[in-house]
Amino acid sequence: MIFFFGKKPTFNNDCGVIEIFLLPLELQECKVNRNISLKTTKYIAFVLLICCTGEVLAQGQQDPWLKRNWNNMIARFNIYFNAQQKFESSVENLTKKQVDDFNEIIDIYPYGTEADAKSMKAPMEETMKKASKVIQNKPKSKWADNAYFLIGQTHFFSGDYFSAIETFQFVNASYTDPNIKAMSQLWLMKAYIQQEKYDDAEAIFGLLKKNTSTHREFLTNLNLSAGDLMVKQNKKGEAIKLLTKGLHKLKDKTLKYRTHFVLGQLYLDQKKYSKANANFIKVLRLNAPYIYVFQANLGMAKSTSEAGGQGAQKTKKYLKRMLDDDKNIDYYDQIYYELAKLEFNDGNESAGLNYMKKSAENSGSNSVQQTKTYLYLADYYFELRDYTKAQFYYDSTISVIPDDYENVDKIKAKHSILSKLIENIETIKTQDSLLALSNLDRDVLDDRINSAIEEEEERKRLAKEEEEIRREQERLNNRTGRSRNTITNNSGSTWYFYNTTTVSRGTNDFNRLWGKRKYADFWRFVNKNVMDDALSDEDKPEEEEENSDPDTYISSQDKEQNKILEDIDATKRKFYKDIPFSATAKLVANRKIQIAYLGIGKIYFDDLKEYIKSRINFNILLERYPETKYKPEVLFYLSKGALETGDTNSSNKYARQIADEYPESVYNSVLNSKEIQEDDADKEVIALYSTMYSAFHRDDFDQVDSIKQKIDQEFAGNSIQGKIDYLYALAIGKSKGREAYLKELEIVKEAYRGTEIGEIAAYTLRLLSEVNKPSLESVYGPNNNGTFYYVITGKTDKESEVQIQLDNYNQQFFASSNLVVSNLVLGDRQMFYIKQFKNKTQAMEYHTDMISSNDFLKNAGMTRIESYAISNANFTKLVKSKSEKEYLVFFKSKVN
Repeated sequence: MIFFFGKKPTFNNDCGVIEIFLLPLELQECKVNRNISLKTTKYIAFVLLICCTGEVLAQGQQDPWLKRNWNNMIARFNIYFNAQQKFESSVENLTKKQVDDFNEIIDIYPYGTEADAKSMKAPMEETMKKASKVIQNKPKSKWADNAYFLIGQTHFFSGDYFSAIETFQFVNASYTDPNIKAMSQLWLMKAYIQQEKYDDAEAIFGLLKKNTSTHREFLTNLNLSAGDLMVKQNKKGEAIKLLTKGLHKLKDKTLKYRTHFVLGQLYLDQKKYSKANANFIKVLRLNAPYIYVFQANLGMAKSTSEAGGQGAQKTKKYLKRMLDDDKNIDYYDQIYYELAKLEFNDGNESAGLNYMKKSAENSGSNSVQQTKTYLYLADYYFELRDYTKAQFYYDSTISVIPDDYENVDKIKAKHSILSKLIENIETIKTQDSLLALSNLDRDVLDDRINSAIEEEEERKRLAKEEEEIRREQERLNNRTGRSRNTITNNSGSTWYFYNTTTVSRGTNDFNRLWGKRKYADFWRFVNKNVMDDALSDEDKPEEEEENSDPDTYISSQDKEQNKILEDIDATKRKFYKDIPFSATAKLVANRKIQIAYLGIGKIYFDDLKEYIKSRINFNILLERYPETKYKPEVLFYLSKGALETGDTNSSNKYARQIADEYPESVYNSVLNSKEIQEDDADKEVIALYSTMYSAFHRDDFDQVDSIKQKIDQEFAGNSIQGKIDYLYALAIGKSKGREAYLKELEIVKEAYRGTEIGEIAAYTLRLLSEVNKPSLESVYGPNNNGTFYYVITGKTDKESEVQIQLDNYNQQFFASSNLVVSNLVLGDRQMFYIKQFKNKTQAMEYHTDMISSNDFLKNAGMTRIESYAISNANFTKLVKSKSEKEYLVFFKSKVN
């Protein structure tokens, strides 16, 4: 029979409950009426007699064995039991609110996110306090090791993996119980997995799997944890083997359906569709929560879709039935997506596109599914070489794609390429339309404008009605907890004012570059002379060189354009202001068209490898503008493009034309020798550059100068000239000082303006402008080792209230850290510093929590709050300086 000792029975007369801590465990929470039977009274008296006798014996230390067992029983059932119950209930709550990302392979164990770990701090602190009582009050009991182990688990679920690791290592090193040692090593392995220290985790797994003395339940958990580890390392074959072993005699229902679901995902990834389906079916049979049931059904649909064959028709019918179930209303986007893929696989492209667009229309907050849908459509049109539609859907993709999405950089690069392509196409359409309008008779133009005004008013009216309908729909959607995105079609109108694509693109580009601005004529010229980019040097009037102010230039040099705009009624002026009436304005418009055609040709050639389309656009440019300043470059691309398509005769023709018309151009230098010679020359230049680079790092600046002169004389116009010139500038900086360095960088910046090398040179110049400022690194050293403080500063006249709130915060979330809050004045601000943290990692964890939950400081009357971690040494410097501005810059540069 098990007893608790050391506490008298307590009677609660209000509720008629007797709390008897000295009764057998199964009677602890027994609730009885106030009228206790005689039999029960005798039983209680007997128990009390035994307990009192035990206490007397213990106090006299006449029986160490009895005292030892009393301590063990008190530790287990009166202290550890309460801690364990608190821990289990908290973890159970965490499991219930687990939200899995089914777009990825889910975790075997539902340990939650960083936000979940933060929410677990308070209950884990409470558990830790209870477990600590076992160690403090009964340090020699056999439950002390369990208490330490439980404390390690509380650190783990609080997200403090460093402390968890220290605790598990302590348990493993300090106690001899083989079971507790094995469990501490297992959880040490779990902590390493959470820290993504996979090599350390694998090393522990290698040791534990050799331990044959452990019980079956432990081996089950070991295999599941190791399987989870392999999944995270993308070792899917090994993961399948370990998870399959872990399922053997697994009793925990939650772990069981999660493991089967993960196996289904893994087999699906490895195209083992029958095994994937078998595991998804087991998820259904385990009566898992509905979200897992739905995802398992969807997994089987994916499996059938990928496998093809006769099962596709059954899957389509099943997915359509799922659309009729209201429980799936939040998953329509995923269902339509799978239906679309099935239709595409069957060659039904029209139906596939329809379902894919429905998937987009029904997408809610699932950004990953939105990305999949838009990206599928973008790639579909890209493969068809319909780049306009492809760019439209890449645009949508970029607006929702998560930062950690697979191949996100490649997707963004493709989007950038197509955006530039479409931007150039739209530029040509826009400028051609505006030029056409400028050539109309004034009366005809006025009629067109008046019609445009009427149509705009009608569009506004319709837009207002649509907005009202949209708001009503949004209100209804909010009521049902759903929001939908819609895909709208581009306008088919070709006239500038009716082209909604142009208007929309212009609005988006404007807001992205400049933000929202008030309507004002010529606002853009206060930033940079746009005409300066469009006009070549020979096109600009001489007066412009004397006065570089853009506003002055526009008003003084284009009087014809300004006069026309001034004579137009203000209500209609916006319809006329972009039409190029003057010769200068038309020159600018035509220059934009030339630049756009050149850009289109180069994108088709360099990025899309569409040599025929590249050739078409270059030829259009030459046909429309035979004397364009870009002719040598266009001829160069035409020669290279013809060579790529096997048209040697055309390639030679264009090369000869460059040699005849532009003998001094860099393009002639590249093309005037045979291909093999060009390759050899490039190799020699690269070899010289490599030697020059090595000489630079040896500080052999004479050799650097010698190689630079050789390259300039023998290999002018080579493909890496920019890099060579920039390296030479760096050598000048190291050998001849700051002024010479700045001068050389200016040369590189101007020579390669608009290129990567030019931007690097400009950036270096900006950095050098800061060189005379004192280095913060010299004032505040890194000091990553040693103890750390955490500092909070701000304006307040309620120092005591703020300090109390900080103490309460620390007690609630960091009680085990024994933090102390102190206060002093720093300049005109109040400083509260919390000390101290063992290392930088702990201080930064505190910082992460604090910046996301410092509203309590504002509520306590603190304003203009700044907070940061700081080493002990830097704290002393900070206090002496009486200013935190420099340290804040230093700290933010290190954090960001």
